[in-house]
Amino acid sequence: MEQITDSIHHLPDITGGPTILLGETVVVIDAGLPGDDEAIVAALAELGRRPEDVSDIVITHADRDHVGGLAALSERTGATVWAGTHEADVIEGIKPARSGDLSTTGRVDRRFEPGETLPLAGGIVAVDTRGHTAGHVALFLPQERILFAGDSIFNREGLGGSPPQNTADAAQAREAVRTLAALRPDTIVFGHGPSIVGGAAEQLDALDASLD
Repeated sequence: MEQITDSIHHLPDITGGPTILLGETVVVIDAGLPGDDEAIVAALAELGRRPEDVSDIVITHADRDHVGGLAALSERTGATVWAGTHEADVIEGIKPARSGDLSTTGRVDRRFEPGETLPLAGGIVAVDTRGHTAGHVALFLPQERILFAGDSIFNREGLGGSPPQNTADAAQAREAVRTLAALRPDTIVFGHGPSIVGGAAEQLDALDASLD
């Protein structure tokens, strides 16, 4: 478990990098692969919280390594599930995933659009970062300048954009990097790779410049 702040804990050893936000209740960002609900619940226990303390689960995008554990985790916690409208349709089997597969991986209780501020954890801004998937969003805490990047950018063997082989639209994925750089985040939490805690904006600027 990777402690980002006193209240934010990243789980980089779980594929898809779920993140736990502690407050009066608990918010979980992304849900890993099928079976990863066990590891997420174990992490909650380490933090002194129970499954029923989780009030909300927010999904960045509907790839299997981010929503595979969603159905089980939402059932165990009773949490409200949030997802962007397009990705919600993928989760519920209404629209196909990037691969073209059509399958249900869970339910969505609250749908939102990019640009909205979710009334969770003091206000989470949903940032339009489509490209990796057709409806991908990153999540941003503006006061703390903490970015939850999902898979819009990666930090495996260095900072990089969405890998071409896992990208729905390369031009949009490139624009997503520019969008994120403009946010000037101080800290970035990734779906894949260790977090950058402090000084993240400069590294993101360098990535953005390298893609021109």
